[in-house]
Amino acid sequence: MLVHSLALLIALAGEPALASRTTATEVAPERAAEGPARARTRSYLQREVTRSFRFLDHGVLAASVGVGAPHVYRVGVALGLFDHLTLGATMHWLPGERAPAWSPLVALAFYRGRHVEVGAHYSRILYPAPVVDLDPMTLSFQRRADMVLGTFALSQAWISGGLDIGWARGLEADPVPKSADAVNQEAVVRDRLAGGMHIRIGNRRWGVGGQVTYPFLSVELALDLRFGLFERRARASWWPI
Repeated sequence: MLVHSLALLIALAGEPALASRTTATEVAPERAAEGPARARTRSYLQREVTRSFRFLDHGVLAASVGVGAPHVYRVGVALGLFDHLTLGATMHWLPGERAPAWSPLVALAFYRGRHVEVGAHYSRILYPAPVVDLDPMTLSFQRRADMVLGTFALSQAWISGGLDIGWARGLEADPVPKSADAVNQEAVVRDRLAGGMHIRIGNRRWGVGGQVTYPFLSVELALDLRFGLFERRARASWWPI
């Protein structure tokens, strides 16, 4: 009887160890299949970063609408990839235009940390169609300006802001026109040193932002909504900030 009881106790004690070994055997292949490189990538895309104005988190789709000058209003959509690349487009449809004017949006972050980010972005300033009149002070061609600017920004809690500096190329009225026609100005392409500033107040899901650029002057106030399509970070809430 004593021998039988001891055998039963040994068998019961061995079951948890066996289950534990079975579980470890089942989990190990999954972790091994993921591999160290994939694990590092997953961890990298889950780290804490700034709530950026310029750069979107991996797998986040942003829709925005803005008002300002000279473009009056615009709508836009953009997608973030790998926390460093943001691709998108903006467009507007103004009176006098037969089709919406659109422009690409590209942003590349060199570094994104918890409070600091550094990168560069390309954008185009959209101008309304020219007014047809006989006023020599009114431009007779539709202007545009392409800008490639470096970005440095700081972030703390729900606010992020920074400075932009770089290069801009735009269409301007020729200061020394070949034609004597004072009403229909000739356009010339000019390269200039450009700069600006930006700020965003909000969380990972929505925010209100503003930006200013110079010497191709533009001012804008915009609302953005951000949706997680395939982001790796934990699900974010819309409220509170």
